[in-house]
Amino acid sequence: MNKIIIAGAIVAVGAGAYILNQQQTTPAYNVLEYVPADTPVFAAQLEAFPIKKYIKSAPKIIDPTAQETIDTLYDPTQPAANFILSLIKTYEAGLADADLLVKTFGLADDVRAYFYTLGLLPVFKIEVANPQAIWDLLDKTELESGFTHKKGTLNNLSYRAYPISDETDPINAEVIVAIDNGLLTVTLNSRYNDDALLSTALGLSKAKNSLAHSGTVEEIIKQHNFKQASIGFINHVELMKGLTTKDGNQLAKQISHLEKSLGEDEVLNQIRNEQCASDFATITANWPRTVAGYTQLEVTEKESTLAVSTIVESKNATIINALAALRGFIPNYTNDFHNSVLAMAVGFDVSELANSLNTVWSDLQTPSYRCQPLAELQAQISQSGEMIGMASMGANFASGVQGVSIGLLDYSVSKIDSQPQLDNLDALFTLTAENPSQLFNSAKMFIPELQSIELSNNGTPVALNSIIPMPSELNLDPQLAIKGQHIVIYNGSKGEKVANALTSEAIAKNGLYNLSFDFKKMVTPIITAAELAGEEIPEEAMFMTEYDARMQMSIDINEQGLIFKSKINNKAP
Repeated sequence: MNKIIIAGAIVAVGAGAYILNQQQTTPAYNVLEYVPADTPVFAAQLEAFPIKKYIKSAPKIIDPTAQETIDTLYDPTQPAANFILSLIKTYEAGLADADLLVKTFGLADDVRAYFYTLGLLPVFKIEVANPQAIWDLLDKTELESGFTHKKGTLNNLSYRAYPISDETDPINAEVIVAIDNGLLTVTLNSRYNDDALLSTALGLSKAKNSLAHSGTVEEIIKQHNFKQASIGFINHVELMKGLTTKDGNQLAKQISHLEKSLGEDEVLNQIRNEQCASDFATITANWPRTVAGYTQLEVTEKESTLAVSTIVESKNATIINALAALRGFIPNYTNDFHNSVLAMAVGFDVSELANSLNTVWSDLQTPSYRCQPLAELQAQISQSGEMIGMASMGANFASGVQGVSIGLLDYSVSKIDSQPQLDNLDALFTLTAENPSQLFNSAKMFIPELQSIELSNNGTPVALNSIIPMPSELNLDPQLAIKGQHIVIYNGSKGEKVANALTSEAIAKNGLYNLSFDFKKMVTPIITAAELAGEEIPEEAMFMTEYDARMQMSIDINEQGLIFKSKINNKAP
């Protein structure tokens, strides 16, 4: 995660790759005025991101062998590839020193950046504090790789052009690097781009109908309660319009222009007709965008926490309501990545499965599509009714189940008789149900070992070792109990504490899926066990014990669409 956030600026400078990073522009210069409102893809850090503090707060994920590995990839016959490798090597070397990194790449302490497309044309912009540092870096990299640029000028703006295809190639593509108004721009050019398009990409000509005046960014931030700092989206409507029409938007016109010289694409030919354009327009009207933005952004030199929410927007109330009905229970402990090693939960109301599957299945068959690929897919869906029926019948055996979760709260290893042994294990497994006693009694019919067990609703545990003896060297004493509306199996004092807390935790439809983990807590005991066993630990693996980071990911659904959330917390070594 840290490499992704930091590396984008570096790779994009020389190779045309992109990523979200950021810095400050002249107030009078609004980048959004150069972005067309119909851009299919847009992502931007709209407020200055404290990249220097973030690098300092992030674990130093430096593989000691990375530099040597990069060296082995150098090929004298591939100067362009060597150019990229040289930039990566410079970036890897600077990861350990935030001051050196921002200085080498000409960045300020706080940065902003933008990525978007002008139809097919990708554009990456990042504000730079020291333009000369960029040119010095590129000059150094050219000397090391043998990959050189050509000079170009457009409207008095000088730029560098790095070829990425042979001159005999009909496209003759090249990466364009320019700096103007304190912004580094990395984009592409080819024989099929005119000067007007390149002028817009370089920030010399404003878009006729720009994103700055469309209200789209403000609407997304308000609708999904994002922070102002960052926003991104994929416009499904414009994307499919570009693929299914010949002149519906800038993307469509560019594809049509390319086809005149390169020949028509067989796959696109199947959907570039009136029927498919109409059918896909209907679909994308119901699923118009995928949007993303920060919901939490806290960065200091010692610790950083970033939370991002991604929503696949939907206006199809029938499917959204059917999927929302499947939401089940996610326990609180699975959200706490500070006090566990690994926790995962699946919230699933099994009783709603049959109704939801049938509702979705019926909706996918209406209306009847005229577009051939969609009609064929619809026919396959129509034939799947029998499988849905079987799934619904199977769900009847677990009716009333609201979710399942598992948590590894803590564990450690020690050395006994020259061998690594499990010293302690705090963990639990939870099955949440409307009537846990009834569910457990039903399970007895299929699991003979459980038939002699009687569980009370008062939370009194039963030792599983009395039923399924476990080797004494494992040092395990798992307990089975009903805690509130949860059937739990737990081990260790921390496992017992969490299990008891579930007694007062009422079930609610609060999610579909949740995963959280602490990287350092997971990896350190494993490496310790390997060391105790006398195994040689590779040098490149040892640095992972210093990776002090936690992550949480979840999937949910509400009236606005499908929601994917991620959260990462870093602490400086």
